[in-house]
Amino acid sequence: MHFVTYATASILALATSASATFAQVNNNCPVPIWITITNSIQQPSQYAIPINGTYLQTRNGVGNAFGLSKTSAYFSTSTPKWTLGFTDSPQDQLLYWSVINADGDPFAGQPWSVVLSDPSCAPLTAYDGGRVHACGIVANLTVTLC
Repeated sequence: MHFVTYATASILALATSASATFAQVNNNCPVPIWITITNSIQQPSQYAIPINGTYLQTRNGVGNAFGLSKTSAYFSTSTPKWTLGFTDSPQDQLLYWSVINADGDPFAGQPWSVVLSDPSCAPLTAYDGGRVHACGIVANLTVTLC
């Protein structure tokens, strides 16, 4: 009986993790990139993404943002920043997202893209005034810099 309970719990855990969606940032820039993560349930946290490094997190909930800059002084008005905001909406089964830059463009002259794993969702490779995009909630979201 205990084996069946354990096996069932293990299968459910695998099924849940296999269906988890993620948000990822790939840093192909020649310098480390700082990511400042904010969401509705925790204080902002910062990490340096090394050259050719990746930051990956499970995507969940509302009010998420990845702020990207070339310095850890993200909240300074003199720091150019690139921000991706995203929210999962279980009510309509959509992922809503947008990109803005503030206080300048930290990636001026360098390519960047936001690509979703759902091929029906168009990628973004240039600022579009913070337009809100929608894609199926099961799509993974990947940002690639430089």
